Amino acid sequence: MSEFGIEMRRLRMSREMSLAALAERVHYDKGYLSKIETGRLPANRRLAILVDVELGADGDLVALVPEEPRRRGGSGAAAGHDGEPDWGGELAAFGEALSVPLTLRSAVRGEADDVRLLAHYREEFDRHRRLSQQLPPELVLRRLIVDFDTLMELAQTASPESAPQLHLLSARYAEFIGWMCQEAGRLDLALAWTRRTAALATRAEAADLAAYTLVREAELALYDGDPATAMELAGRVLADPRARARSRGLAAHRQAQAFAIRGDHARCLSSLDHARDLLHPERVAQDEPVVGSVTVGGLDNAIAGWCHYDLGRPRRASEFLADALDRTPAEAHRSRALFGARLALAYEASGELEEMQAVTLRVLQDAGLVASAGADAELRGLSRALMRHHNIRALRELRTSLDEALVATRRA
Repeated sequence: MSEFGIEMRRLRMSREMSLAALAERVHYDKGYLSKIETGRLPANRRLAILVDVELGADGDLVALVPEEPRRRGGSGAAAGHDGEPDWGGELAAFGEALSVPLTLRSAVRGEADDVRLLAHYREEFDRHRRLSQQLPPELVLRRLIVDFDTLMELAQTASPESAPQLHLLSARYAEFIGWMCQEAGRLDLALAWTRRTAALATRAEAADLAAYTLVREAELALYDGDPATAMELAGRVLADPRARARSRGLAAHRQAQAFAIRGDHARCLSSLDHARDLLHPERVAQDEPVVGSVTVGGLDNAIAGWCHYDLGRPRRASEFLADALDRTPAEAHRSRALFGARLALAYEASGELEEMQAVTLRVLQDAGLVASAGADAELRGLSRALMRHHNIRALRELRTSLDEALVATRRA
């Protein structure tokens, strides 16, 4: 017998709970749990979390199952000969922009021209953000990179008054490019662009945006299966007096997610409460540039639902996530695909299979429009979960549709 199986059986017997009762609570087959207890099958971390919660083991059972391996190795940017990341190479990875030099001189371009150009590219930035919710990331990246290159050239020939604003806007473009790289499944490029954002924000004396890049790095660490690094990075933002309330609130979200992955229920809930306080409208200045997601309705509930699923409380997770999705615009396909996929997982784990089926069908429609690596990761988890329902024809067909969509995404 495995150590996990022995301890699981001991706790179950001490609570006078039958194997059938436990199976009903965690929505796993009784025969499967029997094989776990006798050591004929290894326990996966998802099952361990659910059983730990039901048996009140306070994380002791989860600790007996190794953490999932990280998804990939190092995710740093490629470096040039002088150690500086090869930004030109990163651009080429997604297709070269139109390399026609602007050759604009500051003597020809007046202050009024710079004001007009800044207004134009700020409007374009908002437009790119809207398009990112409706198009695959590669298409959005090509548009973003052209504008980013243009802004960098404009900044080089701008007046001393306009140059910092152009560098700041360039930094916001770079941060957004990093997110689109993440959604395209390129964590290495996402990290490189996030660090370039920090350099540009520092040049523009935008301390809050520079601090926010650590929130983005924490998110990438979570996506890469490294909660310890995410926790450390988020803690640095929370301790940074230059970071504004919204950046610190988003850092508290990343911290909560890291605690949830570790199974630390108390500190996860404490971080969620801290984030909710920091992100209260009265704490966030209305005139400051908005960092982070602007499309998810009820972001606090979306992250709370995400965390509760990782904590092994899928029913509570589905309540939070369903509320967040209800408040997310129908045209925000990228956000709806990501959090909808997690909602489907929560419904499956809590045995609400009809709700899971309905949500999954909607997620497949949203994900098919935007090609989200984040949503695909959740959907792969859902496909594995659906293997447990092979005796239900409708769910077998749903899994086939799900796998076909994931294969089509990989081929695209």
